[in-house]
Amino acid sequence: MEAAGERRGAAGHDPYGVPPAAAPAAARPLDVTVHGERETPAGTTTVDRAEIRDTPGSFGDPFRAIEAKPGVVPMMSGVPYFFIRGAPPGNIGFFYDGVQVPLLFHVGAGPGVIPPPMVRRMDLHFGPMPASIGRIAGAAIEAEANPPADRPKGEVAWRGIEASAVVESPLGDDLSGLAAGRWAFGAPLLTYLVPSVGLGYGDYQARVVATTGPESAVRVLTFGAFDYLAEIEEDGGRRVLLDTNFHRLDVRYRRSGARAAEAAITVGYDSSRGAGAELAQDLRIAARTSIERSVIPGVLRVRAGTDATVDFYEIEPSREPCPPATCQEGSIEFANAELADVFAALFPSRADLVIGGFVEGLVLLGPGATLTPGLRLDHYVSLGETAVAIDPRLLGRFQVTPRLALLPAMGIASQRPGFAPIPALQMGGFQGGLQRSVQGSLGAEWSDRAMQLGGTLFRHVTFGMTDPIGTLRGTSLDQLRFQQRWTGDAYGLELSARMALRRNLLFMGAYTLSRATRLPEGVPVEIEVPSAFDRTHVLHLALLYDLGNGWRAGLRHVFYTGFPNDEFRPGHLPDPDAGRTRPFYRFDARLSKRWAVGKNGWVNLSLDLQNATLSKEVVDIECDEAGNCEPVVLGPITIPALALEAGF
Repeated sequence: MEAAGERRGAAGHDPYGVPPAAAPAAARPLDVTVHGERETPAGTTTVDRAEIRDTPGSFGDPFRAIEAKPGVVPMMSGVPYFFIRGAPPGNIGFFYDGVQVPLLFHVGAGPGVIPPPMVRRMDLHFGPMPASIGRIAGAAIEAEANPPADRPKGEVAWRGIEASAVVESPLGDDLSGLAAGRWAFGAPLLTYLVPSVGLGYGDYQARVVATTGPESAVRVLTFGAFDYLAEIEEDGGRRVLLDTNFHRLDVRYRRSGARAAEAAITVGYDSSRGAGAELAQDLRIAARTSIERSVIPGVLRVRAGTDATVDFYEIEPSREPCPPATCQEGSIEFANAELADVFAALFPSRADLVIGGFVEGLVLLGPGATLTPGLRLDHYVSLGETAVAIDPRLLGRFQVTPRLALLPAMGIASQRPGFAPIPALQMGGFQGGLQRSVQGSLGAEWSDRAMQLGGTLFRHVTFGMTDPIGTLRGTSLDQLRFQQRWTGDAYGLELSARMALRRNLLFMGAYTLSRATRLPEGVPVEIEVPSAFDRTHVLHLALLYDLGNGWRAGLRHVFYTGFPNDEFRPGHLPDPDAGRTRPFYRFDARLSKRWAVGKNGWVNLSLDLQNATLSKEVVDIECDEAGNCEPVVLGPITIPALALEAGF
């Protein structure tokens, strides 16, 4: 429901204004040019660029702003991987301008692989999702690209150990070009200061848009990234933890208007090294089409589409010898040998194919009342096996009063067996079948000139869930850990608030009360246990203050309760009555100053401080053979980030 925009950084006071009730956007400054409004379907939350830049602790990163939304449960503080309504990271899909991104964040707690100036807004589909989004049994995050600029524009940024740049310009009457990139130039210095860590990352983006008619255009988009993380031993040897890269080239034709249509083809290459894989590669070729028509003017509009993807996987598991003298349980050599066996079984070389299609209709029932029924079909082929997904969805929006809307939604979402979001690593075959999630939610939104409030009740039940991260704590890396299927149940209440306390003071709040459980499938004794990252309460409170004269300040409080105080051990499921680890809280702060330079230029200096309270966090549980468990405490990890940005 929010207007998408971008703050220009002009001189003078730019207070946090509040839009009128008819357009309940966020109470904050928007660009002089408003690109329009779009109704938010049930199960979807929208984040625009102004919120992305101003949220303390997000470092101006589009995808880190996800953390401050209701329904999002962090794995640990500062790590940008989340459980969303009980769905593990492997069941969450990320898209940029219609192209799926295989690895969203750089190594460790690094930035997103898509730079902030290239993101206009984000739609967070926490479920059920529109029928056009498929093969994901959890949630989907869609980042919408900025439209082509009508004048030359550029932005450079320096933050910590990295530098980035984005330049864009019209190349003629009907042509526009963009180029961008990021490089962690200070990684060698970090390795010098911390000799046990080897680190490196970077990314690139480029786009060309050619207008082919009054309502049509061709867009060529390419982007990619590389990441490297290794543990450097005292003798100079390296244990590679992550060595990945991915590349995408997408060519799309789009026509808008009464007879909207789209056709696109994507070519991609992914690779990963380290841990149990000597080299994992994936060559991907994908195509998609869609059309949109008004079938009954003013009553029914239908959208339908097809897509197909073929992946050619080449996997070479690590086969390093495990010397008997050092190959003891708990050693690095033993862990690598275990991983090599697991990878060989789970990730064979092969060619996978999936073909799908969808149809959905927007039915106008009356003023402010719509229903969007949809159906998605997907057919999977892998290792000579096949699987079929039939996923119906129904989303509704009912404007009960001018300020109050109800948003019911229900649907089914399916995907293949999941794994951690690492490029080129997708489990082969369908042993145990597809993961199937039954999703339902009932939301309400209330807004006026001063505030916007929201609340949602949800329940997601996933059958055949694969979740090696969120079900089993401990160091066991056997094949069962990755292939064990679970029935995952997540339910709860989400609350959000945004209100202008004054014209220059904005309050934002998000609270999640939830429970996520796992029930093992196919075992003699079925005991429901909490998810390893189940947190009952998650609370975010933020104040954004426009101080005037280009100064802005922000403060955010993050609080969440602990996870279950037990871990999986051979022959032992976590005890649901073992209690919880201690809660965690932190304060994030942000201060920025913006100067205008000439007609269109600007310079911005900002300081972000994540975990200004120096809080320590329980990140794991260790249990001995007798079952005595002790928390593993990390920290305090405080991340200061000084950023200098300039643009025109």
